[in-house]
Parts: sequence; C-alpha cells; structure tokens
Amino acid sequence: MSEPENTDAPARRGLVAGRFYPWLSRCLAHRRAQSVILVLSLVLMLPSLDTGLAADDYVHQLMLDGSHAIEGFVRAPLDIFRFCGPRLSRLLVRDGVLTFWDDPNTRLSFFRPVSALTHLIDNRLWHDSPWLMHLQSLLWGAVVLLGVRALYRELVADRFIATLGFALYALDDARGWFVSWVAARNAVVATAFSVWALVLHHRGRTGKSRHALWLAPLLLGLGLLAGEGAIAIYGYLIAYTLFLESGRLWPRLVRLWPYALLLVVWRVVYRLLDYGVSGSSLYADPLSDPQAFVMRFLERAPVLLGAQLGGFWSDTWTSLFVFPRARVLIFLVALASIAIVSVLLSPHVKRSPLVRFAVVGGLLGTLPASSAFPADRLLTWIAIGASLALAELLAPSLRATPEPPRSLWLARLTGPVVFLLIIANLVMGPLFIPSRARGNAALREILVRADAGVPRDPSITDKTLILLNPPAVPLASYIPITRAALGVPRARTQRLLATGTSELTITRDDPFTLRLRPAGGFLQNPASQLFWNDQRPFTKGEQIALGDELVQITEVTADRRPLEVTVHFQHPLEDASYVWRQWLGTGYVEFIPPAPGKTVVLPSADYLEVMLGRKLSVEARFRPQL
Repeated sequence: MSEPENTDAPARRGLVAGRFYPWLSRCLAHRRAQSVILVLSLVLMLPSLDTGLAADDYVHQLMLDGSHAIEGFVRAPLDIFRFCGPRLSRLLVRDGVLTFWDDPNTRLSFFRPVSALTHLIDNRLWHDSPWLMHLQSLLWGAVVLLGVRALYRELVADRFIATLGFALYALDDARGWFVSWVAARNAVVATAFSVWALVLHHRGRTGKSRHALWLAPLLLGLGLLAGEGAIAIYGYLIAYTLFLESGRLWPRLVRLWPYALLLVVWRVVYRLLDYGVSGSSLYADPLSDPQAFVMRFLERAPVLLGAQLGGFWSDTWTSLFVFPRARVLIFLVALASIAIVSVLLSPHVKRSPLVRFAVVGGLLGTLPASSAFPADRLLTWIAIGASLALAELLAPSLRATPEPPRSLWLARLTGPVVFLLIIANLVMGPLFIPSRARGNAALREILVRADAGVPRDPSITDKTLILLNPPAVPLASYIPITRAALGVPRARTQRLLATGTSELTITRDDPFTLRLRPAGGFLQNPASQLFWNDQRPFTKGEQIALGDELVQITEVTADRRPLEVTVHFQHPLEDASYVWRQWLGTGYVEFIPPAPGKTVVLPSADYLEVMLGRKLSVEARFRPQL
C-alpha cells in the first residue's frame, strides 16, 4: 500500500521534479488510470492507419494472390513466411530479387500459420484497403495491452505499481511497431496469445480457474504458431515457478511438463516441415549454430536492454553500420545504463519475489530476441518484465516515500537516474509513438523514390535492368516485387552488381565485361548479409552464373569476402536489351558504361540524404533548429 506523501520531498527533488512527480503520481493513482492509459496508447497508434503497404507487405500479397509473376514467391496461403531455401533461392536469383553474393543454400523459413491466417483474412476481405490491415494490427495490439494489464493486476497487490508498470509498457514508443508494418504483425499476434497464456497460467496455479491449466498451454501453442518470439514466455514461466510459487522446487518444475512437451512437439514439427534459419548473418538458430548465437547474443542483448530502458532505439544498431563510432557509443551507453539500473534495482530484487520474477523473466526474454537483428518490435516480450521492474524502482520517488538507508553516492545517483528514466519512458516515449507508428510510411517513401528512377513503360518488360550501386539491397530487390504485386511494368529480370556502401570503381575490360571494386569489398552493409554469413567464404577464381551473366571473383578480402569481381555479359554493354542505372543522391539515374579500357568511380551513398530525400549542406546538418 502507498505511504503518506512526504511534504518536504519537492524541495529535495528540485523544482521540476517537485512539481511533476506529485502530478504524475495523482494521475497514476486515479481509479480509471489504467483504462485511460490503454485508450491513450491505442489513440497514439492511430496515425499508422493511412501509411499503406511497403516491402514485405507486397511479398505477402504476391503469395496470397497466387501470383506466378515471381516464381520464387509461389506459396500456399498459410506458408507465406517461408522466404527462401535452396530451391526457392535459385528462382529468386533468376528474377533478380537475390544477388550474386547471396548464398543459394541460405534458409529463412518461419512456421507461422496463425499469423499467416490473419494476412489471409486481410487479403480475402479487404484486399485493397490497407487501412483495415493496419486496423487489424491495432486490434491485436489492444489484445496485448489488455493481457499485460490483466497480468499486472493479478500479480501486483499494489495498484499504483501495477498502473505505473502498465504505463511504462503501453506508452513505450516501441509499441508503435505493433501497427507500423503489416508484414511484421506476427510479433504482436504471438505476444497477444502468449501473454494471455501467462495470465491463465497464474489463474490456474492460484486456483482462480479450473480450465486455465489446459487453456494456458493451448494459447501458448497458438502463440508459437504465430511467431517464434513467443518462446520468451517460457522465461516468465520458469521465473514464475522459481519465485512466485511455494513448496519444493522439483515438484514445482515438474508441473511445467505440458509446456515442455508443447515446446518439444513444436520444435520437432518445425524441423520435419523444413522450417528454420541457416546461412544468414542477421539470424541465428541457437540449436543448430550455438556458437554463432552466443556471439550475437553478447552483442545484441545489451543493445536490446539499453533500448528497453529508454536509450537509443535498437533499430539504429543495424542502420548505423556506416558510423562505427556511433555504434560503439550506443553499446557503451547501453552497458552503462544496464549497470546503473542494476545497482539501483538490486535492493528491490533482494526483498521482492515479484521483482525477481520480472527481472529474470525479462532477461531470459532477450535470448529469443537475440536470434534476430536488433529491432524494437522484439522488445514486446522483454518489456513485460522490464516495465514491472522499473515500476518498482520508480514508484518510491513518485510517491515521495523514504527508501532504506544506502551509501551516500547511491543516494545521490538515484535521484537523477530516476528522473531520466521517467522522462525517457513516460514523457518522450508517448511523444514518439505516433511517428514510430508511421515508420512504414517512411520506408515506403524511400522505396518509391528508388522505383521512380526506373522506366515504367511497357518496353521495359523485355529488357534487363542493371543496378550498380544502390545504398542498400532492399532499394533494388523490392522494385520487381512491388511492381509485380501492383501490376506495374517491370524488367524481364534485373541484376544488382554492388551497393553504394563505399566508393565503387568500375573498369570496362572489353565490350562485354565490367570489373567492379568497392572500397573495402562487398558485403559491408548488414542488409547485404541477410542471405550470407562468414561460414560461406568466397574464393579467388570462383564463378557464379546469373542467367545470361557470369560473375567471377578476381580478388577476396582477408575475411574472404569478394574484393573485386568481373561480370561478363552475353551482349555488348551498349545493347538495347540493357537498361543501366546508378544511384545518385536520392534515387537512380541513367548510367552510361565507360568505353573499353576506361574507368569510372561512383561515389558512396549519403545515407542521411537517402533517408530524408534531399541533400543537406554541412551547415544545415549541424545548425540548431529553433
């Protein structure tokens, strides 16, 4: 129960905190606070409704329409998350969706029939109304929020802390990803089923519902069939058994047997149906490649936890590859944040089983999240425990209740850290939800600018489109996908020869051959490594056939990436069957191949310019905005 407020606290905490904390505390203590928070969170997500479709949304549309425009994307309706495999990849290379450096044996296949069913409903009932697709995602987000609210209400006796925890979860700007990208709906659907499974598990263990003990594994099974991230709930089940149940440990653990059996059956079926990931630098399967997973976990877990505490968005970790110093800064800030919060939270961990449940469950949730590249949409499970733990840490300051005596330096550290956590999570977080909910629109605008530089007239359909240096692979690979889904004329095939990650030197050896040498070699951009990892090294002299074109690796880097390649074409480079494009500024422009024996150098991409769609001067980049 809350203690009487200390009237001397405002003076001690400073003018801003002294006025803000009591106001926020009164808001959270209101009997309808949780309902207001729920509605506010959903309202802040509404700007996503008119953001349309982009990228993988069109991959799913091709699959669900039964289109054969791109043979590598022909799928059964409930198998739309099987992106590539040995047979499918060769078809995608033929159509120009994949590149010469992509490993044809890479497998990215996910068993998500429940999420696929939600997309099938979109396709059949409101095919041409993307706003209804986003609305369905928003409704699934509401189910998640209701589940988290129910969980906190049942686990936390102190209503104020339950409300504060719910506010930290629901008003986190990472929740904007619930609705931003329709193709990524699987995360919110899987969370919806799995968090309610945890609620029912508690009700069954406490005797509140006689049906809950079998309904909980059923819902968790549906969660696993919606997205692999639902495995994170197993961390909470373990933490619940360890810290929130009484009695001998072994019998408590044995009572988890339905969930253990469920996991084994799910995994066996998963493998028997040929699902799984391998051969990618961005995804790792902890069972099939434990060494790679451990290395990626050590890198990604701090980034995810730092983002959860209100630090840098975890999505920036991948996108800032061109700024290695910025990535070091993000990593160090994340480690410092985790260390400081851990120290301040340690007294709560020692005295409260509920906090131990929240901390251990959240930490175990980083394991499945680290199997993919960092992204805030993966925080949806980690945040269940983290929000509750942070609520326990922040509540005393908001209530102005005295804390147990501690060292002077810790006492001095607590006030500023708590204030920063409150500002980052309860002030800045809600402000960013609308813009993050519109993230899909920003991605679509970049892709539209890329597509605008490629001819759309019917004559393109019998030509080969050759793209030399887009800033990233998606700015090439989604062109044929989007056009096929929308019925826009597209090239017979396309070839992506390099990316604009670094300066690209192009030499024409003879009428049929180009030699390409990016500064630093190929595969520098993480997006280029989606279908490749260092277990598939390249060798000097290796040849790769791309339909009518032949790529030969002439030099490799020390880590066995291609450093220089030659591309031999079937026809002279000036042949009318080729359409050449290079990236310049914010989009593609025409490229004229150099004469035999000549060399041209294409500049590296300015990623800020690519994202903003306009060029900024040096002065404009650093001028304060008033």
